[in-house]
This record gives sequence, C-alpha cells and structure tokens, in this order.
Amino acid sequence: MTRIVDELHRLERLVSETAHARKAPEHFAAWRDVLRYYQEVSHTREDPEPAKGEADYGRLWEFAKQAMANLGGQGEPSLETLADYDSERNGPLLGVSNEGGATAAIRHGALAAPRCQVSGDRTPLAVGVALDAERLGAIGEVVVGPDEFADIRLACRGRLLTTTNVGTRVNARNYLPPPVVQIKTGRTADAVVAGVKGLQDRFEPYRKTAGYQARALTVLIRFSDRIAPSEASEIFGRLSEAVASGDFCEPHRHHIGLVVTLKGGPDRLSDAKAAIDLAGRCRLDSVTLDGPALTTDRESAPAGLLNCIPIEQLGATLAYAREKCIKVVPFSRLDPQTTARHIWSGLSVVRNMGFELGKYGLAPLTLPEQKEVIARIQYWFPQWCAAPVCYIDFPVVTATEIYHDKTLANGIKEWLAMVARLRVRVVLIDTAKKSEGRRLLKDDSADDKGFLSLDEVRDFDAYGKRLGLKVLWAGGITMAQSYKFGKLGVFGIYVTSAAASPGPLGKHYRRDPGLLFSRAPHPEAVARVKLLLEAGFLAGRLSKAKENEIERFALDLVQALAGKADLVRKSTETLRIAVENAWRTKLGKRGVARTR
Repeated sequence: MTRIVDELHRLERLVSETAHARKAPEHFAAWRDVLRYYQEVSHTREDPEPAKGEADYGRLWEFAKQAMANLGGQGEPSLETLADYDSERNGPLLGVSNEGGATAAIRHGALAAPRCQVSGDRTPLAVGVALDAERLGAIGEVVVGPDEFADIRLACRGRLLTTTNVGTRVNARNYLPPPVVQIKTGRTADAVVAGVKGLQDRFEPYRKTAGYQARALTVLIRFSDRIAPSEASEIFGRLSEAVASGDFCEPHRHHIGLVVTLKGGPDRLSDAKAAIDLAGRCRLDSVTLDGPALTTDRESAPAGLLNCIPIEQLGATLAYAREKCIKVVPFSRLDPQTTARHIWSGLSVVRNMGFELGKYGLAPLTLPEQKEVIARIQYWFPQWCAAPVCYIDFPVVTATEIYHDKTLANGIKEWLAMVARLRVRVVLIDTAKKSEGRRLLKDDSADDKGFLSLDEVRDFDAYGKRLGLKVLWAGGITMAQSYKFGKLGVFGIYVTSAAASPGPLGKHYRRDPGLLFSRAPHPEAVARVKLLLEAGFLAGRLSKAKENEIERFALDLVQALAGKADLVRKSTETLRIAVENAWRTKLGKRGVARTR
C-alpha cells in the first residue's frame, strides 16, 4: 500500500495547490486524475469496496467520492450504453434494484452465474447484470442521492452495468389557461353585444404586439347552463360573423372556440355528449371540456380529459366525438418543452454519473404529449441511452382513443410504434402502482393481479424487435417467472423481491413512516435468478433433449423454492451444472463437462 499512500499525497497536494492558485483547468484535471487512479487500483482487486483494516485504500475510496462530487460525476461520460448489450449472444439482461448498500451482494451473485463462470469474461457487457439504483420506499421505487450515486458507480465500474429511473410521473407544466368569454342569460342581442366587447378586449393585446405582427389566439366561449342549445348556436354564429368582419381583430389569426364545463358527480358522459352536439351546432371541429377534478391526489391524478371524465366514460365520449367528427380537448394544455426540460435535468445527472441507462416515466401524459417530450429527450441525448417507460397500470390516451383493460394491448403496441418512430433504442414496460399489488405477468388465466399473459408478452416483445426496439420488462417478476422470460429471449428484466428478502430497516429507510422492513438483495438469490434466466434462454436454443433436461431441472428448482432449503441447494446445483455445460457448447469452450 506504500504506492497508494505516495500517490494519494501527490494527488491531494495537486488538488489543493491548483485550488489555491484558482487554476480551474488544472484543478479539475487533478480531480479526473484521482478517478483514473482509483480505477487503475480498483481494477486489480476482487472487490472494489474497501474492507475493514484497509485504511489507505479506504482513503482512496473517499477521495474518489470527493472527486465525483467536485466534478458533478465521473468526469468523462462513457460512450458505452445499455443499448450495446447483446442479449442474443449473452442471454437476457438482469437488473436488480438497490440503493447501493447491497452492491457487493449483487456483484458476487452476478459473477457466480454460469455464463460468467464458463466464459471467464467479467466485463459489464458480458456479465449482463445491472444494478438499478433506486431506493425502495413504502411508496415504491424512488431516486437515489449523490452519495448513493457515487458509491454505486465506484463499486460497479468495470464490473456491473448501472441504470436508474428518474421518476414515474413527470412534473407536468401547463401553459396559462386560454382566455374565456362568458355568455350570460338574457336577450340574445344583449348577449351578442357583451360577447363582442369581451372578444375585443381579449384580442386587442394580440392584435398589435411588440413585433408589429398579430399573434395567433383562440378565445373560448362559455355559455351559461340556462341558455338553450339553439340560442347558444345562434349567439355563437353571430360572434363568428363579428370576428370574420375584422373590425376588432385579425380574422386569419384570431378565432373563437367553445368550452363546456361538465357538472360534478360521477355521471359526466351525458354532459360531454351534449357539449359535442353543441360544437356541431356551432359548426366547429373541436370542443374544449372543463370540469371539477375527479381527484386532488397528485399521485393518482390522471391525464387531461381523464381528470374530468371517468375512465369508463371517456372511451364512450371519444367514440361519440369520432362519430360526429368533433375533436375533444382538455381545458389545460401541457407545455411539452418545459416538461421535457424537467426530465432532462434528472437524466443529465444520471449520464454525468457514468450510468449506462436512464429510465424516465411519462405518466400521466397522453400519447401525443409523450411524443413531443420523447422527441426532445432524444435530441438532447443523441448517443447516450435514455429509455422511456410505458406503465401499463395507466391507460394509454390518444387524441381519439383510450386504451385500457381489454384494449390495453392495442395501446401498448401504439406506444411502441410511436417511440420506434422517434428512434428510441431501449424501452421499459413496467407497473407503477406498486402499493396496489398488481404485477406485470399473470400466473394463469384466472389471475386478476397480473396484467399480461405470457403470450401477450411474447407478442409485444416480438413486435418491439421488428420495430428495432430492445424491450426491458419489470413489475413484480418472480424468480419462477424469470425462467419464462429467459425462454422468450427478451432483452432483459428487472427484479426486486425475487433477488431479495425482508430485513431490518437500515439507515437509508428509517425515516420512511410507511416502511416495515427493507429488502436487501442476497448473492445466492441474485445468482439463482440469473441461473433461471440463463436456463430459460438456453432451453429455447438447444436440441430438444437438452431443452427437456434443462426445463425439468428448472421446474424442479421452482418447486423446491416453496419447500425445504436443502432441496433448493440440491436443485440449484443440478441446474447450474446443466446450464454451465450448455454454455460450453454454445460458446465453443473446451474443457470437460461437469457431471452431477
């Protein structure tokens, strides 16, 4: 350790002297030298984390964390991303969620998997295991902080891939609400006069702007509930004529529309249909719907129209609108650029920390809104891998359709087609509402907790591959189900509970009042999930005899997991030998096949 002490002294002195002299280029170059030296030393070790009694190496570890804090990351973002992983050769990727406290356990479990043992290749893109940096709170998976980012990156660099999710829901920002002219009850002529005056006041600032050009504007007309549809359409027609005259506005840029406020209560379908009919009477091709929010809970607040029309009624509303050739739009209009910038800020941290993938949720945006946000994210990250997430416990809403329940499959395919057109490389299909106990995969046709059947997953995965997408899967995937995903040959899966067991609350989680225990991954569990994943992958790519043998051993292990520990150990070892031998054949590795 003498060399470490000497080099530490040199680097500490260099950092201090350049800071004192205010030489910024040299100062930050010195911090990058710290990280390069850490990488050089840690690469020669079995475990990168310092062990007890390693005071000198422990100092280097802490100094490297200081370097990441001062550089805002690892200093040099990597060109290698998760999209470079070859699942066709190495089998599906396995991601394991943790805040960094169990990095060693995940790494040890990953390196013990059969493919790694047979190939001897321990580089991240060959090992095929990613630490998914997430804190597992009572509310679900939440983001990690700077110390956790640094710990994970330093402990995984050159060994495991690293990914994280910057959030399930977006910080949705809306434009200012559109201007509205209220038409009250009374004589028709008086209502028209008052309406024209209101329009004149609202158009005036947009008529002569600082650039000496009229600014486009649509002013919405809202009629009192006591005005009959026939009278409302007459008033609207006369207001349209006034706008077309150009006496107080620029007709080619200034227009009027219709907004209808739905009444409170659970049944809003009849009000929505009446609004569509009124828009048709007014010879409009769209109508804006407003109304009391169905929920004030931001965590469950749905998107746009779903916030004022129940999900069961929105489908019928949109179908009725299509029949009448009327477009239905929400009163609040999303600002996609500002929303995308909030996502960018989180993803930038992930990229600067050297992670190979940053996932981002888009709930509760509609599909057209998601398209604008994803397009901007793709533009900002042309080489790095930013993966949008489709949360299937949120409905997929387009301008004319809503997909959920029995029509969810069509929505997922439309989402996949949309992101593929934007040249996204990697996506995740997941569940968001963990506290509800819903899972991605059904155990059988009677399972009402799972969303998708295995056949549906196979269909979506094949569809994604045809579009050029690498699809990751998550959402309560069990150890037994990992074998099924392996056999499908998916790009990768994420697991949490399958690789962990309940334990006492550590320092990371004691402040969470809703959490009763923590879930810490164990090396044996991580290795076992990876074993089943590899077994499934190989079973679908071998001779029938070998496939039957591996499948029999895998099913024996799955059944043993519900029984005694000694049976689990025996079944694990039997399957491990079979999978290692299968890898030797597939990889063309010489050597004597292991026997049971």
